[in-house]
Amino acid sequence: MDESRKAFEQWFQSKYKCTMETMKVMQIKVELAWEAWQASREAIEIKLDDKVMVEDEFDKGHNCAIDYCADVIRAAGIKVKE
Repeated sequence: MDESRKAFEQWFQSKYKCTMETMKVMQIKVELAWEAWQASREAIEIKLDDKVMVEDEFDKGHNCAIDYCADVIRAAGIKVKE
């Protein structure tokens, strides 16, 4: 199970005060909610700042930070606008 699904199930259990046993009984509802949650995240796309022309170490750091942020955002299952 991926981290997004784990986070979703923890949120669902907390929000609706469900035990794991209840979650099993409600599996169809949980699946429908999961699909809706995934669709909502699919619609999110983040635009990061443009990279700069590399001239010095500061510029290299700026570009590296943009790459790092993009990697972290993608790892969370969110699109980064290219």
